[in-house]
Amino acid sequence: MTRPIPTRILAMSLLGLTVTLPLGACSSSSSRNSNNLNEIDPAIAYRQRQRAEAREHYELATDLAQEGKTEEALQEYRNALELDDKLYAAWNNMGQLLMNERNYADAVAAFQIAAGIEPSDPRPLYNTGLAYQRVGWAADAYASYENALARDPMYIPAMRGLIRSAEMLGTGNIELLEIIKQAQLRERDEQWRDYFRQQRDRVELLLDNR
Repeated sequence: MTRPIPTRILAMSLLGLTVTLPLGACSSSSSRNSNNLNEIDPAIAYRQRQRAEAREHYELATDLAQEGKTEEALQEYRNALELDDKLYAAWNNMGQLLMNERNYADAVAAFQIAAGIEPSDPRPLYNTGLAYQRVGWAADAYASYENALARDPMYIPAMRGLIRSAEMLGTGNIELLEIIKQAQLRERDEQWRDYFRQQRDRVELLLDNR
């Protein structure tokens, strides 16, 4: 699997940002005037305003995306992230839009950043696998789906992706067979359940012939 690009570099590339140093410095608590303890630190207030503005851009971007206005939505997501680059949902949603536009490189970069911000959420890793799968990189897709399932072993979309990638690779093992069984138990879509039955037969036959 390809080595992940450092998050900071990905963020600057996607947003077109340059590295800047924060203005101002925080004074020590010992130097604060006791009469001003109830006042909000200007730096904190500024950051709160930035986050609020970022949320407004994010919500506008989401509305635009639902209306099918992809370019406008992407710009609003970028506007949001310039104000708050820790806004996980903006990275993930922007990646999905980029993937739908077949801009797979930038989509994967956005998903990698989202995965770093929310280390327990399987969705950005699943989305990464989906992007790899769409360009025919089955081995990279398989690894991404495995990583998604490491975060949530019962995440059905990642189970589907992993099983499909294994079929593309023509591989199978005991661990995959167990995932197929778990997917059969949890899947509600009958077409997917039929597919899992077929893949269970394929993997069992593969194991029997070893």
